[in-house]
Order: sequence, then structure tokens, then C-alpha cells
Amino acid sequence: MPLYDPNGTVDASALSSFSGTVLRGSLHTGLSQVVTVGCQVLSVIVLSRLLGAGDFGLVAMVGPVIVLVSIFKELGLMQAIVQKDDLTYGQVNSLFWVNASVSLFFTLLLVLAAPLIADFYREPELVAILQVMAVTILVSGLGAQHFALLNRGMMFGRLAINAGAVAVCTLGTSILWASVAPSPWALVAGMVTGSALGTLMVWLWVPWRPGRPAMAPGTADLLGFGAGITGFKLANFFSRNLDNVLIGRVWGSEALGLYDRAYKLLLFPLNRFAQPLSQIMVPVLSRLQREPDRYAHAFFRVFGLLQLAVMPGVAALTAMADTAVPFLLGAKWAESAPIFAALGIAGLTQSLANPTGWLFISQGRTTEMAWWGLASAIATCTAFAVGVQYGVVALAMAYAAVSALKLLPLWMLICRKGPIRADSIRRRIGPALAAGAAAYGVLWVAQAGFAGPAALRLLAGVLLSYAVFASLFSLTRYGRDIIREAFDLGMKAMRKTRSWASGGTT
Repeated sequence: MPLYDPNGTVDASALSSFSGTVLRGSLHTGLSQVVTVGCQVLSVIVLSRLLGAGDFGLVAMVGPVIVLVSIFKELGLMQAIVQKDDLTYGQVNSLFWVNASVSLFFTLLLVLAAPLIADFYREPELVAILQVMAVTILVSGLGAQHFALLNRGMMFGRLAINAGAVAVCTLGTSILWASVAPSPWALVAGMVTGSALGTLMVWLWVPWRPGRPAMAPGTADLLGFGAGITGFKLANFFSRNLDNVLIGRVWGSEALGLYDRAYKLLLFPLNRFAQPLSQIMVPVLSRLQREPDRYAHAFFRVFGLLQLAVMPGVAALTAMADTAVPFLLGAKWAESAPIFAALGIAGLTQSLANPTGWLFISQGRTTEMAWWGLASAIATCTAFAVGVQYGVVALAMAYAAVSALKLLPLWMLICRKGPIRADSIRRRIGPALAAGAAAYGVLWVAQAGFAGPAALRLLAGVLLSYAVFASLFSLTRYGRDIIREAFDLGMKAMRKTRSWASGGTT
């Protein structure tokens, strides 16, 4: 095991070529997402047939608690390691012990608080589920710094393998358990084994090992940086999880199970898609801070490709929810279709909003990020509190409405300073949103004319949605550049595939 000088600087990969770095990272991330999102979709489809709504509802009740504890456990320190230019090994060691201590504290706290949480939901079975799930807090906390060092070094291939392996392990364990003994414990077993595998892999890949606990100079600044991210994540937690808490409390596990399936079928894969892209873009943009023109160009290239890839598909599935949900989940989940349709509107706006996190973090604007998160959480939680009184569908509709209303203020805030200028809202953000909305509107009207099996109707809808989006997006210069870029990337990928298939090299 190599020794590291505590005062030595942790190398960050130099960015000699943006295109090469992002293309390599996107290729690895794309392959990873084929696996992870594929596993998520398979999980929704297969496990929905093996388990009942109540099983998913119980685990969904646990979810917000685990996420909340994870926010305090992480403290935003992984992003601090990625963003800081002159990071030392001593600071990494300090952050490791901070994370480990906090993780152990919250693991024990969750074990002790499990009976109180179960009483809140009036579900005694939650006690054991929570106490077992608490193990994932400690296990993931022990791998946080190693994971961040992989990200700082832009080792996208290893990050992709890690994500794919965790997804396959989680899915395989859950399906195997559910096949033998259908119960919520199938989902718990999958998450625990996946977490353990992820931490083990990053420890094997990163040669650095923690030394004795010590507080290195400069650690306080990193903790301050992480505090802003923690503030944002804490506020965002309520935006993303209060819906589950309210539905579980007011309407019970069956209703929460229906909502959870609709959410996991659409919004969860979208968020999963955005997370690994953040692992690419935050270190890349952090290295470009002193080159504002390259920074803006780099961001909008990836942003545009993301909208072209994601928005038409979300628009098609949302407009055709009555066909998509029974086809993908089975007829017994048809009641989730109206919930899915409402959440899909939120999905269209989230694909435009999620990339702003890359900008806040890479520019070091974590305090502004935290204040935005607080304002956003207040608006979203108010919508949840009002909507839940009228049912689960009403809550989903309220969520969609407030997500759309927050989009313009968010972009006005991010363009207030930094390399991304205010005219980008009109020239780049607006055209993408308009094209996505048009694709949704066309599909909502045209789907009545689709005939044949559900699979063919969905395929026709998706193809039409992409055609409408691309046609309208191409009316702007930015849209034409993005479509041309996507075509060029597709051709490069095809040439690489043919070369690999023939045993050649590129």
C-alpha cells in the first residue's frame, strides 16, 4: 500500500481536450446507464409482478428517512473533494474521519429511532426494516472519499463499472429473494447488498488508505463548502420526499405503492440519468472556471444533447400514460396511469432544471444553491400539503405545476453571474422547452389514431415525439448545432462499434 504525504496535493486530471474527456466519460456513462436504468426498469416491471403495492409502500415509507440521514452523513464533502484545486491528502484523511464518525452516529440513531418512526406510520413491520437499512448508512459512508477521489481523477470507466455492478447486484438479489419469499424484505436485501458491493469496489480501486484521525489545515473551508451543498440537499429532500410521507400518512401503504411505482417508472430513472452526468460535468467544468467561453460552450453542448436524448421520450410516455403504465407494469397497476401522467409534466421541467446543479457547484456558488433549495422546497412542500388533501393524483398535479413555475426563476438566478449569460434563457433554454411541450401536445392529440398492440402504439408515439422535437428544435441555430453534434457522435459510435466488431483499433 503506497504512503501519501499529508501535505501532498491530490492530482486532478488535466483537461487537455474537453471533447475527448466528455466523449470518453459520456461513453462510459452511457453504457453504465444502459445497465442501471435497464435494471431500474426491469425492477419496476418484474418486481411489480412478484410483490404487492403494500410491499413497495412499506419500503417507500423507509426511503425518505434513509435519504434524510444520508444528507447529513455526506455533508457535501464528496463534491468538495471534486471541486477544490489544491486538495491535500491530509484534508482527504480529515474528511474521511468526519464522514465515518457522522455515519456511525446516524446509523446508531436510526436503529434507536426505528420504533418511533414505525409508530408514526402505524406500521410495526417498519421497525426491523429500518434497523437493517441503517447498515447502508455506515457502509456507504466508509466509501465516500474513495468514490470522490475516483470522480476527481475523472476515472469514468471505473465509476461506470461500479454503478452497473451495484445495479445488477441490487436487482438480482431482490428478484431472487422475491421469487422465493415475496415480501418487502426482497427490496431491503437488494439495497443492502448493493451498497456493500459499491463500497468494496471503490476501496479496491483507490490505493489511498486513511491514516490516524487528524484535522488538516484547510479542512474548515471544505466543510464550509460542503455546508452549502448540504443545505441545498436538505431543502431538496423535502421537495423530493414529503410527498411519500404525506401519502403514506394520509392515504396508507396501498396508495403510496401506486404513487411509488409511477414515480419509479419515470422520475427516478431521470434522476438516475442526471446523477452520473453530474459526475462528468462537475469536474470538467471545475477545470474550466478560468476560461468562461469554453465553460459556457462545454455546458451547453452537453445540456442540448441531454434535452435531445431525454425530452421527447418523456413527452411520449407522459402523453400516452394510459397505454404505457399497463403495458410496462401490468394491468393491476392501471390506477397509477393518472399519477404517471401528472408526474411526467414535472419530468419535462426537471430535465431542464437538473443541470443547473453542475453550474452552482463548479462555480463554488453553494450558498446561493442552498438558498434556492430552501425557497424551492417551501413552494414544493406547500403544493404537496394542499394537493394531498384531494388525493394522490391531485398531489402529483400540484407537484407538476410548481415544478414548471420554478423553472424561469431558477435560470434567472444561475445567469445572474458567471459564464452563463441571461440571453441563454431565450436562445437555448426556451427553444428546448417549447419543443418538448409541442411534442407532448402532438402526442396527446395523435395517440387516439394509433392502432395495434400496445408495444407498437408506444413505439409509434416515441418516434413521432422525437420527430416533432427535432423539427422544432432545428428552427434555432443552437438546435441545429446540437442535432448535428448528435449525428456526428452517432457516426463515431458506429465506426467504433464496427472497428471493435472486426477486431481493429481506432
